[in-house]
Amino acid sequence: MNIIQCPNCKKSLTQNGKVMSCDNGHSFDIAKGGYTNLILPHQKKKLNSGDNKLMIDAREAFLLRGYYDFLIDGIESEINLILKADDSDIKTLLDLGCGSGYYTRKLLDDDPLIKKYGIDISKIGIASATKKDKKSCYIVGSSFSIPILNDSIDIIANIFAPCDLSEIIRILKPGGLFIKVIPIDNHMAEVAKLVYDTFISHKSNITDDIASTNRFTLVNIEELIREVSVEGDDLHNLIKMTPYYYKFSEDQIAQLNNMSVTLSFQIIISQLK
Repeated sequence: MNIIQCPNCKKSLTQNGKVMSCDNGHSFDIAKGGYTNLILPHQKKKLNSGDNKLMIDAREAFLLRGYYDFLIDGIESEINLILKADDSDIKTLLDLGCGSGYYTRKLLDDDPLIKKYGIDISKIGIASATKKDKKSCYIVGSSFSIPILNDSIDIIANIFAPCDLSEIIRILKPGGLFIKVIPIDNHMAEVAKLVYDTFISHKSNITDDIASTNRFTLVNIEELIREVSVEGDDLHNLIKMTPYYYKFSEDQIAQLNNMSVTLSFQIIISQLK
């Protein structure tokens, strides 16, 4: 079943050749790379919204080195525990705010029956994702007006990206899982202290926000903390993939050769009632 939604009229979009169209006549070209741009003009603040090429390329290069793979293992362990307890089948997984698609590709990659979708507002990120992953469906779209039909997704992964809980609720199937990953405490504190006089630890109200909807059951909160030694290009890419980069001069970055960095994450697992 096609679950992609027209951003104009909210009808189902179907593919005909190199075009996605709905029954009301709205149509969207499929790019040469294989993705579809479903961002409407009023949904973007600038021509190229989202992360730029420098951040996208740096993040992909850093993630490919495996530094965050323990996070992927943690997410998958939580999913498998829940599914085993519920005896559930996964048919669809959406990586919301997917960037270059690293987590989309990696999550549950041993199950060929799962249809995976990646959505991001960055056209540059989605173009990069489609080059590396021909199995998943990638869409340029807004996390605040997700171009997915109601009650269509089994699992939503939202990793370090903004989201709209009302949209999450709309597109999740009853019993579906919402996996929110956020930085906590001293995540990358060593880098932040190089550019800020005072480091303020990461805080988030997302758990309270999820609870306040009264639509989710909080299943589990898992914290993952690891100190890693990062050197050379890996360290430079780690800095470039974050907003901290714009606080550094190029000379400062060039002089950084190695550093011990704290990686600190919280995985919040909720299930739609």
